[in-house]
Amino acid sequence: MVLLLEAELLYERSIRSHADRSASSRLTAAEHKLSSLEAQNASLAQRFSSLGSRVTTSNAGLAPLAQRLLKSVFTIEVVGGVGTGWAAWTSGGSTCLITANHVVVDNVTAGIKTVKVHQKGNSWTGTIGATDPTNDLAVVVVHGLIAAPLWQEPQLGVSPLVGDQLLLVGSPYGLEGTVTTGVVSRVTYDAIQTDAAANPGNSGGPAVDRQGRIVGVLLSGGAENLNFAVPIQRACVTVRKC
Repeated sequence: MVLLLEAELLYERSIRSHADRSASSRLTAAEHKLSSLEAQNASLAQRFSSLGSRVTTSNAGLAPLAQRLLKSVFTIEVVGGVGTGWAAWTSGGSTCLITANHVVVDNVTAGIKTVKVHQKGNSWTGTIGATDPTNDLAVVVVHGLIAAPLWQEPQLGVSPLVGDQLLLVGSPYGLEGTVTTGVVSRVTYDAIQTDAAANPGNSGGPAVDRQGRIVGVLLSGGAENLNFAVPIQRACVTVRKC
């Protein structure tokens, strides 16, 4: 009888021990699963935070870019009107500005070799350098380093795609420091079409992509935001050795 009772007690203890181990195993598994879920949650939170930062940066990115560009864009005053020029590169202590040939052509025709360059109340005398009537481009050279160059090292492989966003900077109707944005509507060998607003006075101003790269020089437009820039690579034909 005593042996039977002892056997029953041993069996009950064995059952309780097995149940305790099973419960402990289930608890450990639950704890591991909880830790895994917490780790996944932290990873997702970090990814959402990073995405939010990128979206915020993207939305705010144009303003700093525009402020940087404005420091290097100038109004070109000529016989009978104004246009836009921008600091493209520096050489021998001088700043070389690119503008449109039709901006300076009246001065050239009249035998006037200089133009007035001004920005924010400051003014300089610029000398008309190389001109390219075919591609409608010209260079104005100003003695001294008056602004950071935007095209010191030509990037000949840069070409916008249809749908890319562009910034135009210039002086429409003499309104210095005007920035407009739009998208690329069409790209051909000798023209970039954009719907970014432009008006007389914008001619010669830079067309810049979101990465701050010069992709073209505005030459014409004003009709229902149908505006055209010559690809910057065309500047290497005559006005600059690239």
